[in-house]
Amino acid sequence: MLTPNAALADYSEIVPDERRRRLLFAAMEVMVKVPLENVTMERIAREAKVTRVTLYREFGNRGTLIEAVIAFRLILFDKDFFQNTDSNLDFPELVQRYLIASVLASKSGAATRRWTRGGMKFLHSGSLIHRVATATWTPILAKYNASGDPVNGIKAEDIGLWLIVLQYSLGRMVFDTGCDEQTVLSIVRQFVSPAFLAREGAAGSAGSEIA
Repeated sequence: MLTPNAALADYSEIVPDERRRRLLFAAMEVMVKVPLENVTMERIAREAKVTRVTLYREFGNRGTLIEAVIAFRLILFDKDFFQNTDSNLDFPELVQRYLIASVLASKSGAATRRWTRGGMKFLHSGSLIHRVATATWTPILAKYNASGDPVNGIKAEDIGLWLIVLQYSLGRMVFDTGCDEQTVLSIVRQFVSPAFLAREGAAGSAGSEIA
């Protein structure tokens, strides 16, 4: 097996330099403190100690900035997840762990909870968040395909979109119903993992345990 590694992903489009990173962190701080509808360019500018003009020059408008923050949070999550993931995983197990970890992260993050309750408008094909997911999964799929444990027929842009929609949907389900981690895991095993297991010709291992 190989060690999945998102460090090879190219996120320069979203975070091209330290200046952009600092502005995104400031916006994240505001999103933690206030509901999404109350996040304004003025609040973020104050938090970042810059002018509103600077923010508009950097991001264009409030909607683009909020989408960039959500994409940046996804980058941080992906990097942390893959740096701390067991290397001895087949692809279905990797996806299981990724989705469970994303739900747990959503439950513990105020900003993520607010975004999840706000709707799916940032999740369309070609969105900034979709491009982050594609950047993350492109080198990972390439490694599996080169390792003799191929994920045949799946494109990074397709699995990227599919996974961010699943992350949102599972997070929303947890917030709305209060279901626990085991329920989410059962849903992922029954309805998500078989898609990959069927491709890999290992349909009988859908119930593999997560430690």
